Amino acid sequence: MIPGIGTIVNGVSVLFVGILSRIVFKKELKNFEDNLLPLGLLVLALGLRESLKNPDYVRFMSFEVSGFIFTIFAVIVGAVIGNLLKIEERIKKFGDYLYRKFEKSDPDQSKFIESYLTTTLIVITGPLAIIGPFFDVVESNLELLLIKTALDCFLVIFITASGGKGAVYSGVSILIYQGFFTLCALLINSRIDPLISESIAGIGGILLIGVGINLLGIKKIPVGNYILSLFVPFILTL
Repeated sequence: MIPGIGTIVNGVSVLFVGILSRIVFKKELKNFEDNLLPLGLLVLALGLRESLKNPDYVRFMSFEVSGFIFTIFAVIVGAVIGNLLKIEERIKKFGDYLYRKFEKSDPDQSKFIESYLTTTLIVITGPLAIIGPFFDVVESNLELLLIKTALDCFLVIFITASGGKGAVYSGVSILIYQGFFTLCALLINSRIDPLISESIAGIGGILLIGVGINLLGIKKIPVGNYILSLFVPFILTL
């Protein structure tokens, strides 16, 4: 099996389903923001569930640190660096580039970028986006990425049907983001430590809670700036 085929299937499937959805749903559902409220509840519930998956401890250098304390530390470190680098703003700029390149005829640029950002954050924030590529490369196990592909496709159909045309381009984000972790898996060439995967799940859950809060319109949280938190377990447990 070709290493990384799972990520290719994931990204291309999202692109294909998104394009097909735009063809089928020519008459968009009204009230884009209101249609995202049920999705916000689901993402919030998923985030709460995942955030409870912190390991009892994480080995940091020669010390054992509480998994919850480690998660808090990872989120804070990732948020500080991400805010300095303005990652969410860069994601939006990439969405703006896609809009100007392929969607000039769409009069609602803000909705396009918002739907692209929202969908991208959901599909890359979850732990499957990191753990899946490792299983794909190291164990030739596509199960996690196939499950993720199905979930991502349903998400893109829903947001596209609500008028979020930018959702289709989250497939590009998947190919770039998961492609990076596929490359990491090829270079490391080892099974991901269960403690690291649990830690990533806990951190990802917290970020998904932020996405859910955004979708519900409770508070605007720049979750994109916190993405680097997911890398902290790899770096600090080397």
